[in-house]
Amino acid sequence: MKLLSNAPAAVDLDFAPPRRRRPGALGWALLAIGVLAAGFSAWEMWAAERDLAEREALLARLRSELNQARPAQPARAAAPVSAEEREPAERVAAALNADWAGFFADLQRAGHPEVALLELQGDAARGSLRVVGEAQSVEAAFAWLEQLQRAGTLREARIDSHEWVTQGPQMVVRFVLTAQWRPAS
Repeated sequence: MKLLSNAPAAVDLDFAPPRRRRPGALGWALLAIGVLAAGFSAWEMWAAERDLAEREALLARLRSELNQARPAQPARAAAPVSAEEREPAERVAAALNADWAGFFADLQRAGHPEVALLELQGDAARGSLRVVGEAQSVEAAFAWLEQLQRAGTLREARIDSHEWVTQGPQMVVRFVLTAQWRPAS
């Protein structure tokens, strides 16, 4: 008979240590299977290491035989380069060695908040540059052009053409600028 209807259940406390069960046949069988699997894995690893050592020894022996069989080749003198071959190579080298980082740093310094660059075509070998950009006004495009000329990298910079283009709700000026570029030598 319960005194209270919502009282917790009685707790049975037993402080005696639990009795240990002895492992059964299934436990011993699983232990034996695990030991066999570990032994098989260890044997495979030992065989793989032995195989790898044999292959490394064979590779070292073949490399030493190859080095002994190959006579030392004397360095060949470079053939003289003709003027026909040298001129295009020098143009390519000049284009590759141009100060592109300095040029892009000048473009960044001349940045204007109302001007966005859309396309850059630079040819260091010819020293020419073509820029397509957009500005919020014609005045902003010319202000950016003046800042770019003050940077000192470009000469004869001019806006060749411009047109009004609709960009969403507003009108912008798309312009094409050409200039001569002075690559650092």
